[in-house]
Amino acid sequence: MSIVYMPGFNSSPASEKSCLLRQHFPHIVVPEYNTWDPDISYTQLDQTIRPLATSGALLTGSSLGGFWAYHFACRYRLPCLLINPCMYPEKSLHRYLGTVENFYTHERGTLTQANLDRYAHYQPVGQPRHTCVLHEQGDELIPYQESIRNFMGRARLLLPGGGNHRFVRTELIISSIKDMLSHQHGSGAPTHAIHSPVPTALK
Repeated sequence: MSIVYMPGFNSSPASEKSCLLRQHFPHIVVPEYNTWDPDISYTQLDQTIRPLATSGALLTGSSLGGFWAYHFACRYRLPCLLINPCMYPEKSLHRYLGTVENFYTHERGTLTQANLDRYAHYQPVGQPRHTCVLHEQGDELIPYQESIRNFMGRARLLLPGGGNHRFVRTELIISSIKDMLSHQHGSGAPTHAIHSPVPTALK
């Protein structure tokens, strides 16, 4: 089964997480895509994912990449692993309106309100084959409670305490990918559950 990893906003295949995943999964596909214009993002990512969908692929993504991983997992009925996912980019990315620069390629561009409005056209339709969500409770950009609201009862949720939006528990990413791959080759599916100390009062 192929693995596709989609980096987040202003990131690239040169990111630390992308490089780490290549060390553990040498055949992983990490596409370069425009993270500012969702119409371009969709076209570029679909060109990568569509040919792999028939034979099966595990889609993974971090932050904005998680949004796209979920979108295409729904579209092609594939399993997905979402890392601190940004499921409402039209809201979460609003703070970046204006001139933007890719952290790794240093390519510059402009993020407009029209770009953010286009995300309404890419709301997922259908359901993935299986979904696992990793969201650290210390995420300072996207509250982990969003993942609880979005995926409770519909995905396996792992919500470790601490951390940040970059997701520091990289070993959990590696083990989750291996776990999902083993389940795809077996007869079972990952159990839907929350694994964390989750505060009783969700803010």
